Amino acid sequence: MRFFLKSVAANLVAIFITFFVLAMVGVVGMVIFVKVAASAGHHENTTHAKSILVFDMDVAITDAPEHGGPGLSLGLGGLSGSGTPRLTVYEVVNALDQAAKDDKIAALYLSGSLDTDNAASGYAALREVRQAIERFKASGKKVYAYLDEPTVKDYYLASAANTISLNPFGTLSINGLAAESFYLRDALAKYGVGVQVTRVGKYKSYVEMFTENHMSDADREQLTLLLGGIWDNVAGDLATSRKLDVVAVKKLANEPGVFLAKDALKNKLVDNLAYLDEIIGTLEDVGAYDEDNDTFYQVALSTYADRMESKRILATKSAFKSGDQIAVVYAEGEIVDGGGGADNIGGDDLSSTLREIRGDKDVKAVVLRVNSPGGSVLASEVIQREIRRLRDEKKPVVVSMGTYAASGGYWISTYSDYIFAEPTTVTGSIGVFGLKFNIKDIANEHGVAFDGVKTAPFADLDTMTRPWNPDEQKLAQTLVDNIYDSFIGKVAEGRKLPADKVNEIAQGRVWTGADAKNLGLVDALGGLGDAIKKAEELGKLKGKPWHIEEYPEKQSPLETVLQALAQNGQPPPVSRLGLNLNATVTGHDPVSTSVRELQTQWNFIRTFNDPRGMYVRLPYLLNF
Repeated sequence: MRFFLKSVAANLVAIFITFFVLAMVGVVGMVIFVKVAASAGHHENTTHAKSILVFDMDVAITDAPEHGGPGLSLGLGGLSGSGTPRLTVYEVVNALDQAAKDDKIAALYLSGSLDTDNAASGYAALREVRQAIERFKASGKKVYAYLDEPTVKDYYLASAANTISLNPFGTLSINGLAAESFYLRDALAKYGVGVQVTRVGKYKSYVEMFTENHMSDADREQLTLLLGGIWDNVAGDLATSRKLDVVAVKKLANEPGVFLAKDALKNKLVDNLAYLDEIIGTLEDVGAYDEDNDTFYQVALSTYADRMESKRILATKSAFKSGDQIAVVYAEGEIVDGGGGADNIGGDDLSSTLREIRGDKDVKAVVLRVNSPGGSVLASEVIQREIRRLRDEKKPVVVSMGTYAASGGYWISTYSDYIFAEPTTVTGSIGVFGLKFNIKDIANEHGVAFDGVKTAPFADLDTMTRPWNPDEQKLAQTLVDNIYDSFIGKVAEGRKLPADKVNEIAQGRVWTGADAKNLGLVDALGGLGDAIKKAEELGKLKGKPWHIEEYPEKQSPLETVLQALAQNGQPPPVSRLGLNLNATVTGHDPVSTSVRELQTQWNFIRTFNDPRGMYVRLPYLLNF
């Protein structure tokens, strides 16, 4: 009885503590929400004349807005997985375009370093932002950039400025692009894990991660050409902005690639060397002086973006209570079977959203923003089916490809009415593979054996306790061949191309958006704004009032808090190794960065949930 009473008392204490902690989190969350709401209301019309718009580049620029779902990493204020703020391409571009027309905004100031985790801040997204900066300059307003230790991506974005200043003790990198994969063949063999693969496509190299310990010749060929094509576009943009010859830019990238401040100035990569206080002094001369804060009047781009979004929502509610719409649907992340989560595309979730849009009489056209390396075959087909149904209902679908629209990302795009890609978009990868793991050897080494019965030869085809026999391997290959043939047929029909030509340019090979345009895989080069204009045209909305509805909707601060409360009651998923698979590693130091990259790869592998084990997926996670 004594032990029983002690157990009850302990449980009561644990319950009390749990409810107390949840209550405190709820109170803090509500306080944060009230403060955010009050702040939004207070600052609605407080932009001072001659204010400087401050773009802190220490941000993850993504395609889709932060939204709820399983696996969401809590980020009050829109934080990315690495703990830095998160803004969408649409938010940044819209804010810059509005600021260009805002008489109270005198100039734009950029500083900081981009967060590139999980494919954030890809070159396709950055090109759209650069174009918005160029439009801001074209309005007659100046753009100033201040850099300390810029990466290639930081410099690529900042190079659009009128004036670039570099810290005298800083360095500047324009040392080209690199990408690498990791290989597990020897590790799997060491621990007794067997792997068998089926694939179609000479360049469909993802399976080589498990079967090789180095890059194949075919993969090296396609990756070299892919990076070369992207670098050509990046170097070309840098040369144009800095008024340099593109050959000279490439030469600087080769020799030496990383520049001391004085050498960066000498080679006209920056305009001057200065410390931060000197830049602040310059901006104080440009903008109005804020005596209360002893500096120039300023507004953060994130705050300005929220303000513009609030005005857009208010205008929409007042003027378009039942007006015509263009639905902008975000498909960002790996494509997985089922519901999916915050960082991937669930086939069921996205198809449900598309069905909802199909039944909405106010939606006259759809823009599908794809930023995905692909994934599950079944989920990709479920999504594509809804795209075809939209077209059947005479609702045009325009695809805007972001950093990636490869394999499954291309599968869901191919039946759209029109496809835009950026020159640096990674697309194509029309190929299929399957994976089969088995733990027979490692189990046997530890004294574990398996045996059983079955009613048909292929009843245990999916078992992990033994490898496939020749007949099973042949069957699996037949399934993969069939999916590949279907993929080819879908692209040929959707893109109105001969099947032989599609097969020739398929083979699992990845292409840049510029190459894809020449091959007929996309219709035009352009960004999200271009896709929206095309949807306006195809939806016959020109000259009519209409507005944009985004799917999924961005989370409000209150929804973020409630999401956190819902998750706090659940223990984090734990692997068989006892690792918290959802733990977030923060920091920008080399060790944290490396750990995050491994975590990203591991989380990606966990998205392999196709019922048949068949995937249309980019061969690697490229983080240039």
